[in-house]
Amino acid sequence: MPVATAASAPAQAAPYPKPLIRLRVVALLAFLAGAALWLKPRAVAAWQVHGMASALADYGACMVGPTGPSLLRNGAMAEFESLARRRLLAASPGDAPFARCGALAAKLSEGADAESAHGAPADQFREYGARASASLSLDALRIDPEPVKERARLAWPFVRDGYTKLVHLSLGAKEAIHPVAPPKPAVGRGLPGARALYSSALVRPEGLLLAHGRGARVGAYKSSDGGVTWRAWPTSGVDTVADRCAVDADGRGFALGTTLDGSSISVQSLVPGRDPVVAALAPLSHTPLATACDASALVVLTRGRDKRQELWLCEFEHACAKLEGPQLAGLSALDFPADIARVSGTTVLALTMGQVVRVASSRDNGKSWTPLTVAYDDSEYLDFRPGVRLPTRLLAVGKRLFLFGSASKASQTYSLLYSDDQGASFRGL
Repeated sequence: MPVATAASAPAQAAPYPKPLIRLRVVALLAFLAGAALWLKPRAVAAWQVHGMASALADYGACMVGPTGPSLLRNGAMAEFESLARRRLLAASPGDAPFARCGALAAKLSEGADAESAHGAPADQFREYGARASASLSLDALRIDPEPVKERARLAWPFVRDGYTKLVHLSLGAKEAIHPVAPPKPAVGRGLPGARALYSSALVRPEGLLLAHGRGARVGAYKSSDGGVTWRAWPTSGVDTVADRCAVDADGRGFALGTTLDGSSISVQSLVPGRDPVVAALAPLSHTPLATACDASALVVLTRGRDKRQELWLCEFEHACAKLEGPQLAGLSALDFPADIARVSGTTVLALTMGQVVRVASSRDNGKSWTPLTVAYDDSEYLDFRPGVRLPTRLLAVGKRLFLFGSASKASQTYSLLYSDDQGASFRGL
């Protein structure tokens, strides 16, 4: 049998070359790349949500004060907007109370319109009630936390518990003063709603007496509960203060008439037992709307033929002079429906500005006025249901000042507030 030699043995197959990259390496790299593509937007979102949540907290504090961040964190938008309204209404007409919050608003809304609206003066908002042409509303200031929530959802797993735990003030946050709600009125009844030229009150141990009107239209009213409710009373009980703006129970006071030559309205300073001292007030073209007085002076609100209201001040037994009202960023306070009162040497002016009633006072006969303060905002107490909600009338009884609604009949209820500090602050009874 022939023997196989080495030359005749079958040749061995050549080994395969080693691959440059192992399949497992490719799979690992693909996994890492996929993980990076999956994690990168979430990491970016996590970075962004921290900044946005901090900006949201700063914005809340800037807009409405210390409670702002927690209100936004908890989604209590109605309460947040109510506080923003209070802050807007409390501002002076030409002030821009939210201007420094504009940059934060732009960051949260990614729009220039929000920043511009936050920088607008208060009187450019319809809710403020100063200008019929106001084009903005508080809706223009609304910042929705939803973008922050969405960014937090995209940031999982870096942000696992939502955004609320991240809403914290930054070190440089600016915090507004917490705006205070105006007082809730009481419900009154019985005061006449029609404005009369004279309203004079007496404070008696048995109650309060009021003479309202003049001539044959004088009405008398009595209150036994401090002015909350009034009832009709015989006019004989108010003889000493009827037909005049009385300054005491002895008959001293002021009355309106005309000068001897018939050229103007006059003011008579009345003292029982002697002739009145007469002073010219305003041209006959003016219509007296209301009077208010104390022992030192009479204040008269008139309307001219041009429908503009004017204030006049007459010191007792002295001449009369025009009284300048508060100026409101290019407007006059007397451009609005007004009523007047005089308490302990202080002239008080109540202005009806839309659904808001504001009060200003002067202790130096019109040389300077206090800033307007909000005595009543109709949006605050929507569950409050008297017959007349808006308190627009002033009445001084002794040292107490009432602000009440103008009811059309004696049985109708109305909002009622009072002040014991010459109109500086009001309370409900």
